[in-house]
Amino acid sequence: MLAESLVAASVLATALFSLAQLLALCVSANDAAGRLTHATLLAAQKVEDLRASSATALDASGRDSPEPGFTREWTIGALTSDPENVAVIDIVVTARGSNTRLVALRTKHTP
Repeated sequence: MLAESLVAASVLATALFSLAQLLALCVSANDAAGRLTHATLLAAQKVEDLRASSATALDASGRDSPEPGFTREWTIGALTSDPENVAVIDIVVTARGSNTRLVALRTKHTP
């Protein structure tokens, strides 16, 4: 009777330990997905800011920190096939943390 109880308790403990590890993994993945979503929104925000700005503002590249924990860099260059009429805007948002995530957005802008 005692042996059966010990075996049942060890099986239950193993199952509970596995569930605790799964829960920790889910929380970590959810946090990373939230940072990635936020970085994507920051990149889209910068694209809209650049699209709304004047044509002279599109001549410069830059870097900023829109929020704590995030760095945003953008470069603006001419499209090689149509350099006179189309600008290419590249935006990279880096989220600091244990796992660095990069979000890159590329769009065409016709001045």
